[in-house]
Amino acid sequence: MNVREIHEFLNAMWEGIFTLNDELKRELPEKGFKVEDVEEVFGAYVFLDGEWRPMNYPHPAFEVKPQIEVGATPESYYLVVAVPRERISENFVGLFLELFPRSFIYGSEDFLSDVYNWRRDGRVSPTEILERIEKSDEKVFQFEANFGSVGALKKGLLRLIDIGKRFEIFDL
Repeated sequence: MNVREIHEFLNAMWEGIFTLNDELKRELPEKGFKVEDVEEVFGAYVFLDGEWRPMNYPHPAFEVKPQIEVGATPESYYLVVAVPRERISENFVGLFLELFPRSFIYGSEDFLSDVYNWRRDGRVSPTEILERIEKSDEKVFQFEANFGSVGALKKGLLRLIDIGKRFEIFDL
């Protein structure tokens, strides 16, 4: 283990999220969103070696209200949007997967049982995913997208806001 590399990696991850947070605080209020401060998030999971594993260490994240979390883990930069079941449509699912191929979809209560997992499921039709959602007892589903850089995360967030408004998933 190279401690210097770990140190530099973690600093870059946190600095990228702090910078993005500052940018979004200036840009998103005009779109109807409130950007909260960066926090140390505990109790998260990361998908490694084919399974969800607990992270016993904090990672940086912040809320974009309503309904979105933005952050970074050692695996990737990410965004998660909470969508009430009744607002999920086949067209929304299809466009989300098209725009964000590195994604997960899971319930807010039983988040370790995902209905879609890009690392495991490959290309599953939006119809099949919607059927899985409809069979679930979950009331709210988390749509998570992963990115390789903070710049890609920002572009992804702006796309998500556009499609979220189009499909009326937000409580604005």
